[in-house]
Amino acid sequence: MTFLPYEDVPLYLAVNGHTGEYIFAESAQLSVSQALSANRHMDDQVLQICEYGLGASMNYAPINFAANVDFPVVLGPIDGPPKPLATSINKIPSGTKITFPNEKHLFFSNDVFPNGQEYIVSLKAHSGGWNLSSDESQSGYFEPIFDYSTQAPVEGSLSVNFYVNTGNLNSFFNITGLSNPSQYPPIDEEKITGHLGDFRFSDAYLTDFNFSLSPNSISQASASFKVYGELIHDSSATTAYFSSSLYQQQSVPHGKYSQILGSQDAGMNHPISFSYAISVDRKPRYSTPTGSSFESQGLVPDRVSKSSTKITMSMQGENLDPNILINGFDGKRANLTAVVKDLSYAGFEDNSNGTLHTFNCSGVIDSQSLSVGSAGYLNGSVSVSQLLR
Repeated sequence: MTFLPYEDVPLYLAVNGHTGEYIFAESAQLSVSQALSANRHMDDQVLQICEYGLGASMNYAPINFAANVDFPVVLGPIDGPPKPLATSINKIPSGTKITFPNEKHLFFSNDVFPNGQEYIVSLKAHSGGWNLSSDESQSGYFEPIFDYSTQAPVEGSLSVNFYVNTGNLNSFFNITGLSNPSQYPPIDEEKITGHLGDFRFSDAYLTDFNFSLSPNSISQASASFKVYGELIHDSSATTAYFSSSLYQQQSVPHGKYSQILGSQDAGMNHPISFSYAISVDRKPRYSTPTGSSFESQGLVPDRVSKSSTKITMSMQGENLDPNILINGFDGKRANLTAVVKDLSYAGFEDNSNGTLHTFNCSGVIDSQSLSVGSAGYLNGSVSVSQLLR
């Protein structure tokens, strides 16, 4: 097996039905999980011996065991009725130890797969010349392999740290935008498709997006997706990677000319950096399968709807607004707009777009802070939150 280097594991994303982009990612992680629990009840690991033999008399009579000799037993309480092993058990491997009181042990002679009907099993002892009293025979404890059942659908996650650019800023990293401008109601729930390296996915939904900007630096962002459905290995997925637009120069947001508008509403006249985050709760809806257990229905949600969507914008600067404490219970409102720009070069094809995108947050100030350190300056921090829907 060969471990692939970073440069050979591209991330490709596309809004379903649209042309996608390779993402200039610093790191990416794709994972899948499912909540499972064992289907067990309190006494499923307790073995009771009703009778030695094949159930002719249903009357318990102790026998002296011989070493390494198989013998059949009927399971269940003394005097019956017989009781099969619990169907919560997937398998009892051959040689599994059964522990009885007073340090006595028996062992399963063969693999056992409980089906809810068979109540006769074959056991053996590793040493001879002893027996089980009627009381001891009712308290055998063993450790089987249990069956498991799902408690929730299979769900994956994709997280990526990347550089925002003109190829991705207005599409799959835009929670509030529309991939189809004529859509009504104007809520975009379209899925994202793509691949990480050679592993393809077809049902991803953006849940979180955030980025920050500060003077003389480009913007780095992070995003998280929920992923449903199959993860397919496709060795041909990356064939177009090295000839893709990822290796063409694109415009990226930069802190030199980007602006924060409305900072005075939050008591700050000279913001020096800001961050923007938006998150949305996604609710998958599934149909109950009616046919074969191998059908994909029920494994992939019919719809992944948006519910609560929250925007948070914070900025750092020279001050804060002390009047936030006297605005009663309604909070002090602020309207912030981040105008994201590139380096606005003149005479160049790239990084000469000027304004790339605007991000708005119209909400209430929910936190402020002041800090100062040795050989430093007094810094203020303000956070504004908006519940979008």
